[in-house]
Amino acid sequence: MILDAALQVFLRFGYRKTSMDEVARAADFSRQGLYLHFPGKQALFHATIERMVGQVRTAALTALEREDVDLPQRLALAMTALHGGAVDADRAVVRELLQTAADISGPLLDRLHDDVVAEIADLLRVTGVEAQWRDAGLSATELAEHLYLINPAVAQSGSDTARQYEALHTAARIITRGHSG
Repeated sequence: MILDAALQVFLRFGYRKTSMDEVARAADFSRQGLYLHFPGKQALFHATIERMVGQVRTAALTALEREDVDLPQRLALAMTALHGGAVDADRAVVRELLQTAADISGPLLDRLHDDVVAEIADLLRVTGVEAQWRDAGLSATELAEHLYLINPAVAQSGSDTARQYEALHTAARIITRGHSG
């Protein structure tokens, strides 16, 4: 409950402008009660990011495992899942939060990147997509990395959720070269 409330407050105000009082109010906790769980804002932020990264990782990897949709859709759904709850947040706030998260919780974000890129690369190998790119000298890992790197630009585009999905789906279709497996 505290971490859900903290995420919403951080997404609304950013790290610098968020106070423990605001999080306590949003979580319907006393300030003292909040401090019993977290010694300060940095610890609260780290725990919030840790939880969010876990949820995002699970959602992205689950999307990659889906067999009820074609490969480009699986990839687009996985990339969309990486946006977490930040789809409608102010772009400047999201940029500040990502920078703060990199400073405070960098290894968590690095592991998320590594896990998702590895799973996408494995999927591109297993489905034969990598073989379609051999003549261009591109590996499954390079293709997966490219798709992962497109994601922040799409998220920061200011487009609504449907347009973001369509942009990611187009990128996935390009990478898969129309592969539908």
